[in-house]
Amino acid sequence: MKRPRFKWHGEKDQAYQLRSLKKRIAGGIKTYTIASGKGGVGKTSLSVNLALTLGKMGVRTIILDGDLGLANVDVMFGLYPKYHLGYVIKGDKKLSDILVSVQENVYMLPGGTGLQEMADLDAKRQLKLIEELASLEEYCDVLLIDTGAGVHRSVVVFAIASDSLLLVTSPDPTAIRDCYGLLKAVSVKYSAPSELHLVINMVKSDKEAKEVASRLQLTAKDFLGIDINMAGYILKDFHVEEAVKMGMPFVISHPDCEASKCVAWIAKNIFNPEGVDSVLDAPSGRGIKAFCMRLLKQFQLR
Repeated sequence: MKRPRFKWHGEKDQAYQLRSLKKRIAGGIKTYTIASGKGGVGKTSLSVNLALTLGKMGVRTIILDGDLGLANVDVMFGLYPKYHLGYVIKGDKKLSDILVSVQENVYMLPGGTGLQEMADLDAKRQLKLIEELASLEEYCDVLLIDTGAGVHRSVVVFAIASDSLLLVTSPDPTAIRDCYGLLKAVSVKYSAPSELHLVINMVKSDKEAKEVASRLQLTAKDFLGIDINMAGYILKDFHVEEAVKMGMPFVISHPDCEASKCVAWIAKNIFNPEGVDSVLDAPSGRGIKAFCMRLLKQFQLR
């Protein structure tokens, strides 16, 4: 693996690191799919900045680029890896060869076409690959999957295979509609993940965020019978655009800006102390191996 691209300065949250240690002892990391109904709502930006924020908190995080069409996670990190999971599947590379160290506690796993290629392997090679992927638990407590935008089959597959689904939308009416469309696609044909979180991006105020969230929560409850947790929101912040021009995630370039503070709040809300402390009672279906088995099953049903 390459040396970390980013380094943080300042104190770490020691209490969070202790809680993370409990998680490691329990075994079985937690998988989060981050998805949106349409492009342009800042989904990948949230994925990248959330991963970096978690790493700063002492939560070991791997971010998997699950966009099977147009991968952008590496670009946002300012990294251009030569290899992806497809090379591991072909036997040309080992998993450790493609895992990229971004900063302390944060790694990137380029998915490429490898995730779909898993379904075309024979049973023996599938199991071997899953065992190798399970070895990633040595490196992380949390796996974040950044999917493509829209209501595509691959997005739905990731959503139902993961432990938790984090939906991202903006206040734009079409974005809200498409966000609900994705939630409907996941919940009607399949069973939605046990945890559903919502993040409203690019809002002007706390009031606007709450109004958008309330609308989606009520609609989901009334028509789908689903409860969604409001994980937080990200305020419109000119520093985000500046960070893009600099080719850096905004939590690195502007750690004290409003957008960075919002992401930190979201991280602590989703990975709350109570949830981490109670991980000793985690279900046996957790972990990368369980996630891969569910993912493989869904790809084979395509």
